[in-house]
Amino acid sequence: MSEQGAGREMLKMHNVSKCFPGTLAVDCVDFDVRAGEVHALVGENGAGKSTLMKLLAGSFNDYTGTVRIDGQEVKLHTPAQSKAHGVGMIYQELSLARPITIAENLLVGKLPVRGLFINDREVKRQARELLSRVGLDKLDPSLPVSAISQCEAQLVEIAKSLGDNPKILVMDEPTSALSSEEVHRLFAIIRQLKAQGIAVIYISHHLQEVFEISDRVTIMRDGRRQGTYQTDRITKAEMTHLMVGRSVDEFYAQRISAIGDELFRVEGLSRWGFFHDVSFSVSAGETLAVCGLAGSGRTELARAIVGVDRYDEGRILLQGEEVRFANMFQAIQSGVVYLTESRSVDGLAIRLTAAENIMSAHIPDHAKGIFYKAADGNRDVQELIEALNIYPAAAQRQALNFSGGNQQKILMAKWLATNPKVLILDEPTRGVDIGAKEIIHKAIDRLAKQGTAIILITSDLPEIVGLSDRAVILRNGHVIGEIPRNGILETELLMAANGEGEYVHV
Repeated sequence: MSEQGAGREMLKMHNVSKCFPGTLAVDCVDFDVRAGEVHALVGENGAGKSTLMKLLAGSFNDYTGTVRIDGQEVKLHTPAQSKAHGVGMIYQELSLARPITIAENLLVGKLPVRGLFINDREVKRQARELLSRVGLDKLDPSLPVSAISQCEAQLVEIAKSLGDNPKILVMDEPTSALSSEEVHRLFAIIRQLKAQGIAVIYISHHLQEVFEISDRVTIMRDGRRQGTYQTDRITKAEMTHLMVGRSVDEFYAQRISAIGDELFRVEGLSRWGFFHDVSFSVSAGETLAVCGLAGSGRTELARAIVGVDRYDEGRILLQGEEVRFANMFQAIQSGVVYLTESRSVDGLAIRLTAAENIMSAHIPDHAKGIFYKAADGNRDVQELIEALNIYPAAAQRQALNFSGGNQQKILMAKWLATNPKVLILDEPTRGVDIGAKEIIHKAIDRLAKQGTAIILITSDLPEIVGLSDRAVILRNGHVIGEIPRNGILETELLMAANGEGEYVHV
């Protein structure tokens, strides 16, 4: 922490409230953060954390209460006002424009010019300087954002915010798409920001991260502040109890598997440059984890299976018959569905309602000739909303007006509504709280008991341990080993993903 301004109150929110129709999202909340401090903000999805921070970002002009920044009372009715007062935001759902270059994203609104023209050389220099602050020195700033990984895009988003030299930096689930190595890199960046006297607000569902990086923690539930604590003076169990209103020892479903006949098989599948000669099978009622570090080819494999991307060699068998899907619609019609890791980019149509999103994958089932009767699916929608505890239980509410965790539940409901034969789940609980995670796990368990074959792609090691019957290990696009149920432990998974351990055989 810098000597100048060390510990000075940088932000003070007093008696702040924000209402939506039928919902008091933030209820008379007090919150403060000091210069050179990391203050964590935790709570279940829908607890009001993101709404409170959107208020700070200038997203609402109808909040009540007072906000002071560096001792001065301010009105934050627009994002421009918020930024002018030194507030930087890093959202969980990236704000980058995918078709344009990394450099253009980093310097949007402030591209250097020479005369009447953009100074390309200076653009690249400034972009490289920002990228170096997040350890992306080797990334070409002239690449479009669509050409880089989700992990790299997350770090680019952070670099973009640092380019505005904020006094207060809000990080909303900043590690949700990062590998463990990149998380350590991010924490090093955060510690540098602390040393510069920047106030950091850190929102995360990963409580171990909260304990590692934060100085204080504020806990919210149902729009209200439950308390603020020195992080080293509260336990994980106490924090969890305040978040969910009950004691929680273990949120991962305890499963008893009833595995049937082989349902789905991949043989020698390759997409040059991404994955090579991948083979595995999964049976009815079985959950197969596909594990690997970031860049191992897990997501690319899933996208190729369902026809989103092409593959060059190999074959796919569904119930013993070879299939090749030209697009995702064909995959869905055959009973093979894919829950994407990015709900906002290609998972949900966020301006449509919850009901429209849930029904969107099986419209033909409720069509008569060329006509679609939306009302025919109303009962299915309501049952799924209740089963997944989607809050608020408002089928006609736009998806963008739900919290991130409830959007994830809507995405899960969308695919559950299709009654799939094979369900491929890519980071199904990314960015959700422990209560929502439990609900999603129970839904996965129910589906497996009904005979669905589940392929689980996740970076959450306890999730793999709690849900999987087998695990195949991908490394650099190749299957290097397989772990049976009795060998699925976090230590074994980590070793195998790094090419070590008794289950690595290639």
